[in-house]
Amino acid sequence: MRPSVVVIAIGQLLLISNTAPGQKDSAPDSAKGRGPAVAWIVPVGIAASAALDPELREWTLHRHTHSLDRLAKTVNPLGTAQRLVPAMAATYLTALLTHHQSLAEGTLNTAAGYIAADVVESVLKPVVGRERPHVEGNSHRFHPFTAQGDWHSFPSAHVAHITAIAQAISMQTNSAPLTALCTTLVALVGWDRVYEDQHLTSDVTATIAISSAVSAATVRWLEHRFERH
Repeated sequence: MRPSVVVIAIGQLLLISNTAPGQKDSAPDSAKGRGPAVAWIVPVGIAASAALDPELREWTLHRHTHSLDRLAKTVNPLGTAQRLVPAMAATYLTALLTHHQSLAEGTLNTAAGYIAADVVESVLKPVVGRERPHVEGNSHRFHPFTAQGDWHSFPSAHVAHITAIAQAISMQTNSAPLTALCTTLVALVGWDRVYEDQHLTSDVTATIAISSAVSAATVRWLEHRFERH
């Protein structure tokens, strides 16, 4: 496959981030031996960000500038379904029309990872019911099983979307430079959600962990399934 998959997909992500309006608000497989380390790093990182949520929010709110406001508006579309879904559809159709079978398969795998992560995110939002920080700024307020958008801070849809796509692209290419680019895009979207006071830092870190795992598992299952056939 696989460089062609990422060149087109990442190119589209960068393009739409510079042209699309913002959405309204209310890595390669680990090497052997790294599993135990990652198993500790992820929960520790999430716990640390949760403990520092109030401080990180206050620090971010006091660092707003016109330049960063413009950057946030540019980055925001990288996590919107309105732009990412058409981009994946266009990539798939282009692959079919140009007879690039590997590109078509890779795009379908990426779309499947995206859909799986989106479903998990959509289910968790109302179930968890965490209040968005801009409402009262209290990171410990929860209202489970509610449809009100003000209580849908976790997970972040923007972060789930870009993370799922980045994870699928990264693991299908095994390219260090492209993985670095994907990681940067995820980090930028995560920063944007905290900067715009729509999510807390722990919302972002936990969403990245969940969406990465869901997307990776989906792509891996599809690849193994088609290998057997």
